[in-house]
Amino acid sequence: SPFWPPLRRITSISTFYLLDHRTRQAELGLDYGRPRAQLSDAKFVFQDGKWQGESGLSHRLPLLQLFSSHDREQSCKVMKKENKALLEENNYLKLQLELLMDMLTETTARLHVVEKKMDIPTCLELTRKSAI
Repeated sequence: SPFWPPLRRITSISTFYLLDHRTRQAELGLDYGRPRAQLSDAKFVFQDGKWQGESGLSHRLPLLQLFSSHDREQSCKVMKKENKALLEENNYLKLQLELLMDMLTETTARLHVVEKKMDIPTCLELTRKSAI
């Protein structure tokens, strides 16, 4: 008969989860304040479900304005380079695919010629005969 381990004993459970939010904050010191973030020179505070400027104004800077024009130019140059490389690779792969399809077509045609010379039934003919 298998040996059954002893049952675990229930440890004492904290009752802090029963307290309301404000009491927990007072007891445990859980007041962290509002979430803050800084992007470049712009500072933001999460307030009323939205990210707002730290000054309290809800102005929204377009993402590109958060970075200097030099950073944007560098990023644009890198992206253009990557895009060009990907387009060249795509064209190369299309050319390879076209070449492989031509080779497959030629090989299939040669196979049909050989089958005709040897009078071997093709797969298509075999499926037709089995269907009849």
